Amino acid sequence: MSERDAGVVSLLWAENMTKDVGFLKDKSKRFFSNALYLFERGDHDLCAFNLEQSCQLLVKYFIAKRVGEWPKTHYLDSLMRSLSEIYEKAEIYEYYLENELFFDDLSDAYFTSRYFPKAFTKNLTQKLIAEYRKFLNFLEVTLNEKLDFDK
Repeated sequence: MSERDAGVVSLLWAENMTKDVGFLKDKSKRFFSNALYLFERGDHDLCAFNLEQSCQLLVKYFIAKRVGEWPKTHYLDSLMRSLSEIYEKAEIYEYYLENELFFDDLSDAYFTSRYFPKAFTKNLTQKLIAEYRKFLNFLEVTLNEKLDFDK
């Protein structure tokens, strides 16, 4: 493929991705639904992991919706800072800072549920689910988009 052809393919891909970043939101919703299912089954480690994935993809969705692409990082701190800056809404990063322990627990789930023997308890995952629902509500209000994750 020539350099010119590669450029055209890249532009077409970027144009298509800009139009259809909704798949990130859909995957986020599916990870949330799976987290609830795993919670009911008593699989708390994977429940927490799925909540983190839902959160990460949802934030990336909102970023991509605004700028046409999403950051390749997995760090919620960085993603929330980017989201706040891109939407020019300081309250987004303030929300992150006010709920830093919640986001830290989600980040722990991303790393520890796969590579370390840390176990997430029913009590902790129940709190994570409740906090994530509050975060969903915050995003709906702040970014003015209905999410309907509990349907």
